Amino acid sequence: LPATTDMADGYLFPPLWGPDSFNNGAGMSRILTAARFIKARMPLGKPDLTDDEAYDVAAYMNSHERPQRANLEVDYPDLKRKPVDSPYPPYADEFPIEQHRLGPFQPIRDYYQGLE
Repeated sequence: LPATTDMADGYLFPPLWGPDSFNNGAGMSRILTAARFIKARMPLGKPDLTDDEAYDVAAYMNSHERPQRANLEVDYPDLKRKPVDSPYPPYADEFPIEQHRLGPFQPIRDYYQGLE
């Protein structure tokens, strides 16, 4: 919803996807981060979503187009320390991008724990 009738003034609530939304390198593009945020705050003023509902909302929100951040390949110099739910390559493992985006995450966590 726009903050005023003049769109130049910005948004009361920022768009969840599209050209004015957060980019694909933002923390909210990570499903686990987004689900935690959504669970703690939705619906507005009366958060009561289950973990699964928050996860589903986060997955739906992050399935839409958004601005692309440049140079994501250098975001994590040590790929072994990259969050398991980072939705963009490169990775230090062979798990598919979709698994990094949506899970299951435990096999990825187990893989990295085995490297320690």
